[in-house]
Amino acid sequence: MRTTEHSTTSLHTAALTDRVKRKDVREFYRPFAARYPSVRNRFPRVQRAVMFIAAGLGFLGVPLLAVSVILVVSDTRPDRTEGYLYMGFTGLITIWGGVFFGWFFLRFSTRRGTPKRHYRLSRFATDNGLSYEPGPIIGAHVTPWASRGLLTLTRVMRPVSERSIEFANHELRYGVAGTGTAQFGGFCALRLSTRLPHILLRAHDGPGDRLTLMDLPASGQRLSLEGDFDDYFTLYCPEEYEADALYLFTPDVMARLIDRVHGFDVEIIDDWLFLVSSRDVVTLDPDAWQGLYDAVGALSDKIGRWERWRDDRLPAAPRVTPGTDAGAGAGGLKRASRSGRVAKRGRRLRMRWGVGTWIWLVAFALLMVGGVVSMFYSP
Repeated sequence: MRTTEHSTTSLHTAALTDRVKRKDVREFYRPFAARYPSVRNRFPRVQRAVMFIAAGLGFLGVPLLAVSVILVVSDTRPDRTEGYLYMGFTGLITIWGGVFFGWFFLRFSTRRGTPKRHYRLSRFATDNGLSYEPGPIIGAHVTPWASRGLLTLTRVMRPVSERSIEFANHELRYGVAGTGTAQFGGFCALRLSTRLPHILLRAHDGPGDRLTLMDLPASGQRLSLEGDFDDYFTLYCPEEYEADALYLFTPDVMARLIDRVHGFDVEIIDDWLFLVSSRDVVTLDPDAWQGLYDAVGALSDKIGRWERWRDDRLPAAPRVTPGTDAGAGAGGLKRASRSGRVAKRGRRLRMRWGVGTWIWLVAFALLMVGGVVSMFYSP
């Protein structure tokens, strides 16, 4: 059993890469599948097959578009131009559908669970004092994210610790009952003992595709910090909470973020701290796990300071509990009444539409235009 070199934590990663015997996998998988029947669900296979076929059919629009362009250029008859343009438009829509289904196929394929993968992840979890649940499970307990759409978690790992910590891959579906587009990735979620204002740090070197983001913080909430911090992260905080953000993200915290939190967005919302990636975090990559553990370690010993934060915008009122010491003084009553609460202005960042929303709106508009054109056009 080995640990990752140059690590700041004793993280055992041999189970992720060592050769395994088929006999061991078979012996492990029988009771594992009996405990988690969802791993034998055949629907994901059918889903991937449908997406693969749809993607292939979608890319048939490429020759359709090419033929239409050639005909528009070579055929000088004005009465045919409209038909060629409609053919080209149909080809573009078909290609867009192929890209859409192809992207979903790739995302689902990379998350495909196999007996060997479950075996490796389960061994890795055991070696490092973690529990492992393959999922999928509904992430309703992650309330700040569950309020954004239908949140599904897979490959969930939890350490045995006093603080609630969860590593998981996520799929967040927007729209009514999760019928809209999906955002994939992974996160580490840490539960705090008090609520904090909504603060988001977006990493400039964050992996993956930003085009799927459905919303972004309004630019007026951006806070520029001293030093070279802005070269690595963009910090957003609610208006009038700039001083509170500076209290939470002191120079030593910012230095740790620059040195050790690479490729993760950091989000504080309510009583949760999230380290978020647009890539899966529960994987078979030892380096990815070490990077995640380093990121958690960089922030975990600063959480105690954060949990002492109190919102001065809330009114001070006596605590109504039995046994309150009447001689505690106004200061003590003030701290007690503000504990674990955030004023309404600081609870959520103001959001604007992201690129993902604009892509969906443009695609929907094009489909509507195509439908109208097809109704009135006769070859």
